[in-house]
Amino acid sequence: MKIFNLFPLTILKDTISIKETDREILVNEIKKMKQKDNNENYSSYAWTGDTKGYEFLFENKLFKDLSKKISNVILEYLKTLEINTDLLDVYYQRSWATLTENEQSINFHTHSQSNISFAYYLLKPEGSGGIIFRSSDLQNEIAKNIFTSSKLEKSLINKANAYNSDRSMFDLEQDSIIIFPSKTAHATAPNKSNQPRISISGDISIMLKESKGYEHLMPNFKNWTKF
Repeated sequence: MKIFNLFPLTILKDTISIKETDREILVNEIKKMKQKDNNENYSSYAWTGDTKGYEFLFENKLFKDLSKKISNVILEYLKTLEINTDLLDVYYQRSWATLTENEQSINFHTHSQSNISFAYYLLKPEGSGGIIFRSSDLQNEIAKNIFTSSKLEKSLINKANAYNSDRSMFDLEQDSIIIFPSKTAHATAPNKSNQPRISISGDISIMLKESKGYEHLMPNFKNWTKF
């Protein structure tokens, strides 16, 4: 017997190493950002810099070296999909830090305004939770809602596995980076440690250098007309 899994969702995982002295500098800079934003109570949800006025983190010179390293991995992801990067301009649309304290998490969401998203784990204590991906397009669902958690609880489904689950979790190590299509629904698991988890995320936009003869990919903004 052979099993064929078709139409994959491709998630890239890699490692980006930085000096411990640099890590300390970046962690302290992010903590300063959060301390300045003291107007809300983050009892359940992680602090996310993109919604707090810090959505262009890579404009900060302290993060320039890290952004260059991440850029190289982004290009490798595009090459994995056999996309010809010579024809593209690739941009960091926005970038930000997320700081997750004990028992905090982030609900499922997508980044519909961009093409590719990533998360780099600058500070990742053991037990601090991972990233969860969810699909609403279950190719193996032979009857509607047959793979829901209630069916598992009622023993219609023997156990959750890669063939019948609508979600998958990656519990990554410190210095790991994970890259995925921005349209992919994702969330974070609660931080079960007593130490903060700090990740750096970003959204990538790609556009054609020259759009003549192409229909679907975004034409270069240099040719747009503002009104």
